[in-house]
Amino acid sequence: MISEIQSATTFIRQRRSTWPKDFDPGKKIEKNVIEEILENAVWAPNHGLNQPWHFKVFHGNGVKIFFNRMKEIYTEITPPEKFNEKKQAKYDTKANQVSHIIAVCMKRDPNKRYPEVEDIVATACVAENIYLQLKPYGIAGYLSTGDICYTRQVKDFLGLEEEDRCIGFFQLGIPLEDLHQPQRKRIAATEKTEWIGE
Repeated sequence: MISEIQSATTFIRQRRSTWPKDFDPGKKIEKNVIEEILENAVWAPNHGLNQPWHFKVFHGNGVKIFFNRMKEIYTEITPPEKFNEKKQAKYDTKANQVSHIIAVCMKRDPNKRYPEVEDIVATACVAENIYLQLKPYGIAGYLSTGDICYTRQVKDFLGLEEEDRCIGFFQLGIPLEDLHQPQRKRIAATEKTEWIGE
């Protein structure tokens, strides 16, 4: 029992975001690894087994298709006074660093049996399940979100309906062999917890 608790603690506390600059561009993730990660990820809590999650996996030339479209959307939605050429150029750089992209989406139940927030939270749990598997599988990545993620253009690109949501884009790769990541810190739960009762 103690070893299981220690293993769970280790997996949770070693969860890390790793950015594409720290991926090995010469190595790609095997398809079966992505499939296994997604099969494990869907074991997430969800009301009434609604299972609102949906994935779009970009691989091979699909990675360049993805980043080309993100670059176009960035240009479309960014006011001229806020446009950043360096930020736009990063899309081309990432296209050569990233192995796979998983768009994690919430597809709304057409019958709306449960509140929207419950479908969003369930899909976010799937995203965390993906995160927890990265280190054990020897891969790296992070969940990219931000303004572009929530645009009408992204919904159209992913074929989502009006009430569906894109939760984020997992950008995945093989970490560089000499990658060193600093220890992360969190505010202790005791400082965020209120106990009620005797």
